[in-house]
Amino acid sequence: MQLVKTTIYECLARRIAKEPDKLFLKYGDSGFTGSEIGNIVDKVAKLLYTDGVRAGDKIGIYGVNSASWVILFFAIQRLGAVSVLVNSYFKEGEVVDCILMSDMKYLLYTDIQEDDDHGEVAKKLSINEKTKNVKCFDIEGTYDYWKNLVIRKTECESLELPPQPDPMDTACILFTSGTTNMCKGVKLSHFSLINNAMQMVNIMGWNESDVMCVTVPLFHCFGMTVGIIGSMIAGSSIVLLQKYHSISVFEAIQNNKCTILNGVPSMFLAMVRNDRFKDFDLSSLRSGIIAGSPILKEEYLSVCEQLKGIKLQPSYGLTETSPCVAMCDLDVSLEKKAVSAGKIIENVSVKIIDNDTGLECKAGESGEIFVKGYNVTQGYLSTDPVLCDALRPDGWFMTGDIGYLDEDGYLYIVGRRKNLIIRGGENISPTEIERYIKQVKKDIEVFVYGMKTDVLQEEIVACIECEEDENLEKEIREYLKENISKYKIPRFIVFVKEFPRSPTGKIDEKNLKKSVNEMLK
Repeated sequence: MQLVKTTIYECLARRIAKEPDKLFLKYGDSGFTGSEIGNIVDKVAKLLYTDGVRAGDKIGIYGVNSASWVILFFAIQRLGAVSVLVNSYFKEGEVVDCILMSDMKYLLYTDIQEDDDHGEVAKKLSINEKTKNVKCFDIEGTYDYWKNLVIRKTECESLELPPQPDPMDTACILFTSGTTNMCKGVKLSHFSLINNAMQMVNIMGWNESDVMCVTVPLFHCFGMTVGIIGSMIAGSSIVLLQKYHSISVFEAIQNNKCTILNGVPSMFLAMVRNDRFKDFDLSSLRSGIIAGSPILKEEYLSVCEQLKGIKLQPSYGLTETSPCVAMCDLDVSLEKKAVSAGKIIENVSVKIIDNDTGLECKAGESGEIFVKGYNVTQGYLSTDPVLCDALRPDGWFMTGDIGYLDEDGYLYIVGRRKNLIIRGGENISPTEIERYIKQVKKDIEVFVYGMKTDVLQEEIVACIECEEDENLEKEIREYLKENISKYKIPRFIVFVKEFPRSPTGKIDEKNLKKSVNEMLK
């Protein structure tokens, strides 16, 4: 694929010019055509410019998925400012960190859910000595509000907006989830985001006839790059949901004949395990990307079997890589897709490095995955410089993930380097233990980690998401004793009624470990 030099707003303008009357975005009962989105974005950009927003300014967006979120995102891009995407679940202290890290000038927030307290956070920010100079605005509006805004005459009507920035400039700052480390900001350019989205669209074969159901949070790279920029490039319409809820997704797909659904494994598993799954007609679905966390072979095959006819493409990536690094082509066999993340995308290089020797691994040998290419972050923002050493001076990004490439160039993910358990000098993969435990009982969620100890370095802890069950614990121990080495068998098996999770459904490892460690003291 030939890399293109263009900005996010320029892509939007081309899309609108090509199909001005086509549905661009549906949110709730309201539908926005391309021309409506274009007119609203232009007016909002002028109002922001009048208020002092300039190219390069850092403008925060703080809220759940909504039409207003999308409008503000494009308006910020129209001005050449930087969209700082704040996790909608963040509380005051976390938002303060984001503001200070990014040098944020404005925070645009929404309060549309019962449990949202973004307005309260904004009030606290206004009296906090560290953040009182940040301008906070509630930007949530209905379809009628945005339409009336365009009609309403203001002093900014004749304002000429500045030209677009250099495509190599920073377009967005996103924050890693913080479930395993302290929060850090990731800078991504127009160039990296546009070309990464374009690559995924090409592989997936998406086009103007598609309707994409977007339920992944837009403040995550997966939601923003694939959901917003990807659909814009493909020319497909967006059906946007505030957040993931199985029944809401079923209804959206059935009522809008959605053809595309992307998500993390836990989302797809929740769908097919829902009691009402068969009550809805999901036959319009034809493709989607599954990414964000590992999924067992059996679980992947089960999802594909039940979502009949869908081409569900595994992909590997990170926020720092815009996000895609590897993806399976549509014609790859189900058996291959069930175990592999696919081949490395064009214009991106990957090498596997042995952590002990620092040498490049041969095909089939596991090591840390290094990535280099147009998609790699421009750099980190963090209060802790120790967290920012993954991007090397030579351009290679150290992912922290362990994997290997086979003879045909397919990438396989083994686990996280930092999650490896070291017990008595033995390196142990928690992913392997999780896989064996799940063979005892299907449909259970398992998380395995190492707990620090004085003698053996770490003891193995297996967390099972369900009610206390002595019989199940006995079955697990007996099965493990027969199938894996003795030193890999968990010292502790802990039942947790419900795992803490991030907004995308990933297990919140940091908080789960903290609570379980407290239990085991």
